[in-house]
Amino acid sequence: MVMSVRKKSNKLVKTPKPKRQSMDLKEFGRSLQNLDMENYGSWPAAIKAFVIALMLFFIAALAYALPISSKMDEIKATEAEAQTLLDTYREKESKARHLEVYKSQVAQMEAELTELLDQLPKDTRVSDLVEGINMTGVGSGIRFKNISIEPEIEQELFIEQPITIEAIGDYHQFGAFISGLAALPRIITMHNFTVNNSQPSLDTVPELNLTLNTKTYRSKEIAEPSATAPNSKAGE
Repeated sequence: MVMSVRKKSNKLVKTPKPKRQSMDLKEFGRSLQNLDMENYGSWPAAIKAFVIALMLFFIAALAYALPISSKMDEIKATEAEAQTLLDTYREKESKARHLEVYKSQVAQMEAELTELLDQLPKDTRVSDLVEGINMTGVGSGIRFKNISIEPEIEQELFIEQPITIEAIGDYHQFGAFISGLAALPRIITMHNFTVNNSQPSLDTVPELNLTLNTKTYRSKEIAEPSATAPNSKAGE
């Protein structure tokens, strides 16, 4: 019996450790409820640290919300403006690098334009052109109803002379007539046209009415400025 008692007495009884975290939180809550608002010095150190951290958080939030946020907007706007200026600089720098190439291309285009304008006649010579159109029509077999000379249209570099042609013939004759107009030495461009059959018939080849709008061109004659004589003073 004695030995069994000793064995029992040698066993260690394990007691559960207190949960410090939950107890600390409870004590912290009780401390907050029992604070002496008139004696700040008596507050526990944990409460003082919590209040200081809370004040710092609010100060940082106000500092960001008021001046820092406005500065951030200014910084973003400045960055966007800087990017725009950088893109503009790159575009202008690219144009500057290719400036000589552009100049040579412009000079070549101006020379080609001058050469083309020199090929235009100095006057319209409508009578000669109408004679050429008439001969082309006779050669293709069509019959003219009317050749109307419209008023000239002045453009920036040349003058247009519209001519409206009304004729009668079949498809093959019209095709030969158009080819003949393109072969004339005078520059003629063909624009709107209408073809209709006023008397359709299945027994004979249809005779069609053609209305064709054409244009010829001449160069603009630049008048030389007349030299004005200097004004003479009275009595001289």
